[in-house]
Amino acid sequence: MTGFRRAILLILAVLLPGLLGLIAESAGAAEYIDSYRSEIDIARDGQVTVTEIITVNAEGRDIRHGIFRDFPLYMMDDKGRRQKVGFELLSVLRDGEEEDFHTESVTGGTRIYMGSAETLLDPGRHTYELTYRTDRQIRFFDDHDEFYWNVTGNGWLFRIREVTVVVTLPDGVRASNTRFFTGPEGATGKDARSFGGVTSPGFVTTQPLGAQEGLTIVIAMPKGSIDQPSAYQARAYLLRDNINLIIGGSGLALVALYYLWFWCRVGRDPARGTVVPRWDAPDGLSPALVNYIDNKGFSGEGWDALSASFIDLAVKGYVTLEDLENRITVRRTDKAAGKLPTGQAALLSQLGGEGNELIIDKENGERVQKVAANFRSAIEKEHRGKYYRGNIGPIIGGLVLSLLVIAALFGFGDFDTDLAGFLIGPVFFGVFFGSMAVRLGKRAGAGRSLLRRILSVLIFATIALVGLVVLGGFVLVLLVEAVDSGQWPVFAALAGIVLINAVFFFLMGAPTPLGAKLMDGIEGLRLYLTVAEKDRLNMASAPTMSPQHFETLLPYAVALGVEKPWSETFETWLATAAAGAGASTYQPGWYHGGSFGNLGGSIGGFSSSMASTIASTIPAPKSSSSSGFSSSGSSGGGGGGGGGGGW
Repeated sequence: MTGFRRAILLILAVLLPGLLGLIAESAGAAEYIDSYRSEIDIARDGQVTVTEIITVNAEGRDIRHGIFRDFPLYMMDDKGRRQKVGFELLSVLRDGEEEDFHTESVTGGTRIYMGSAETLLDPGRHTYELTYRTDRQIRFFDDHDEFYWNVTGNGWLFRIREVTVVVTLPDGVRASNTRFFTGPEGATGKDARSFGGVTSPGFVTTQPLGAQEGLTIVIAMPKGSIDQPSAYQARAYLLRDNINLIIGGSGLALVALYYLWFWCRVGRDPARGTVVPRWDAPDGLSPALVNYIDNKGFSGEGWDALSASFIDLAVKGYVTLEDLENRITVRRTDKAAGKLPTGQAALLSQLGGEGNELIIDKENGERVQKVAANFRSAIEKEHRGKYYRGNIGPIIGGLVLSLLVIAALFGFGDFDTDLAGFLIGPVFFGVFFGSMAVRLGKRAGAGRSLLRRILSVLIFATIALVGLVVLGGFVLVLLVEAVDSGQWPVFAALAGIVLINAVFFFLMGAPTPLGAKLMDGIEGLRLYLTVAEKDRLNMASAPTMSPQHFETLLPYAVALGVEKPWSETFETWLATAAAGAGASTYQPGWYHGGSFGNLGGSIGGFSSSMASTIASTIPAPKSSSSSGFSSSGSSGGGGGGGGGGGW
């Protein structure tokens, strides 16, 4: 047993020193900052020149090519306002020799990469010496001037064994008070001590700093120690601090005024007359043209107008319609084509002679699409611009002006490219809320006066804009990021410009005087087709309901999307006419599709579904493949700051 113990002790004696050596070697191989010395010189004019001497232990893990240092380009002034500071990189050395470096923008600042991507750093200790100049780092209070400086920054990815900072004040200036803070951002730790005199105060940490910890110092000087900016410099600084707000705000106002001016000139709807019920189409318009004028262009890609035209041709005896559940057959009769509206003439010419037919189903989708395209083209060619002007010219001008403003904002403003991805939010919500505002405004203002319709659109647009601000989730993150980064004017201007373009895209178009007059007549026809039976009976000179009267107006009801109430009105009349005998005997000669015992669910249902049946036959497009001296403070406050790491 004793021999066994001796063997164990012998083995431990041999292996233990090696194990301890490996542990020590592992501990010594950690990458960290051994010393961080900052030498700061403050000039009388407020310029601050900083030399940072950073000694690191590199082991080829995070520090392979060198280190990087982030420097913020913003600080809070004495009034708590965010201001932009200057930054000029003067030199970069490594181990006493000039070192390669390059810079890139990061959120709120600049990043200096020390080293070369083509060179691997030898393991061991290396000393980097970074010298830069910055301005606007002095805070001017009523009773003193103050240098509030984050020496190391709180963003370092390595622990720091020791930090030393020495500040040289201008000739004749003496520090009246000093403070320091250590720890993570917002901490008020005191793991440091001050040294040196009042003309060159110094500070040194008494405990190592962990990753994301730093040292911040505050030096108070008598009032007037540092020259305040001149009036000219103050104006230049004001412009520099608010360039995004100036360009974004003025650009947004310019775009809004442009659209408002053109809308007042060409986009305002003419005065509308009084809407009274009528039982015929104004000026003898065809059903398709009623749909075209009422919707300021064809609704539903023209399928409603096409359906109404087929029914009108059937009622007039030029075609018959056959509903076979999954398809519709349009068959030409022997009636000679007389003088017909443009669209209907185009349909008959494509059908051909007696007995020819057009089968509307998926197998004939391409032919249906061609017939519909020729139908729409014939109507638009004859009537485009006669009843409604889209005013596309001012809209294009507004888009060009908006793009110029956005280009100026990004080209001459102070936009942080790291936040480019967040711009998707303002664009999406501007388009979404703009279109929603106009649609809701039109729906709420249908049939109302011009003033009420405008107010409806503006109210919903305002609600949309407020919704953009108060919306939770992504928008909240977006707003926080925008405010924290000082980029909120860019986001607000972009969202406002997109919103204005979306709203005026719908508002800029306006009826012509003739179009406004016809719209009043069309509204009167809609009123007659949808009014309750008891109210219709009270209308003076209103025609008596009959199968002929029902069929004459049915195409117009389809064109206006009110075929169901019109069919139900006729069905009610049939049920009472001749003690209900008419309901069982009525059968239109132009339609073959089963019994009409329930007219509202048969002919009305057929006419309302005809447009969707036609649309469903159209083949899908082919897809393509692709792929003051502060009595309070904390670590991380003041100017300077940032952090760094290895690369």
